[in-house]
Amino acid sequence: MKKFLKRTVIGLALLAVLLGFIFLTGLWDGKGQPFFDALLIVVMAFAAYEMIAAVKKAGYNVTVFPICLAVAAIYPMITFFGYTGLWVTMGVSAAVAFGFFVFDSRVTLKDMLMSVFILVYPVMPIGVALTMTSLYGMLPLLVAAAAAMLSDALAYYAGSLIGGKKIFPSISPNKTYAGSITGLLGGAGGAMIVYALFEVAPLPINAAITFTALFPTTYILFYCLTGTAIAIVSEFGDLFASRIKRELQIKDFSHALGAHGGLIDRLDSIIFAVLLTAIVMEFIV
Repeated sequence: MKKFLKRTVIGLALLAVLLGFIFLTGLWDGKGQPFFDALLIVVMAFAAYEMIAAVKKAGYNVTVFPICLAVAAIYPMITFFGYTGLWVTMGVSAAVAFGFFVFDSRVTLKDMLMSVFILVYPVMPIGVALTMTSLYGMLPLLVAAAAAMLSDALAYYAGSLIGGKKIFPSISPNKTYAGSITGLLGGAGGAMIVYALFEVAPLPINAAITFTALFPTTYILFYCLTGTAIAIVSEFGDLFASRIKRELQIKDFSHALGAHGGLIDRLDSIIFAVLLTAIVMEFIV
């Protein structure tokens, strides 16, 4: 119970900070968006740092320069060129990593591949999140984050309280069928919370597009189906991160968030949710 309470208090504190930055985006007719974007850049930089530190402990000699280059260049490139800027930044940074491998004999093939992997995970998905806010405003990202977070939270509590048969004990020993099923409800619920707060209420955010405008008669169905799909994908994201940690022989990526582990431990499900939402937005907008 003490662990649940500590985890819940930290989670609520983080949520309060996040909501503060979200509300800033609605100020000055959407001109407050750079405050939230700055938060995403800080998150990207720290997540990259966590991953670099984790893989170095496992013996990989990653090349830090191309990762720093990507983090530094990604926001201005996205601001001016959208998704094209994102892919150019990723491509150039990967090419620089290849260059270090070619010209520095100390960099092994595994080291180079790990450097590129960090560009793909977690730098690139957070870049996708930045691109979505630039193109569509906050609603798509909020649906992705809220659905993934509530799905993850309900799955954790249901799995801990109900228990039952494990799904993938060799990868993530704490995941149960009860938790996963409850997580699906959490995904739909998280999406509907975004609808209630930012379309019905509506609380102040930068809403360049709204789903009630895109789907005038079926927006409730869209929110529920999208939230459920995000819950499924975010579960895979959580398992993916667990598999990485097993390979690196670590329990958490860091202890920056106390009982919640590291930043990537909180982002693992959201990262895959963001990628799915970005694909959905490309089809519907």
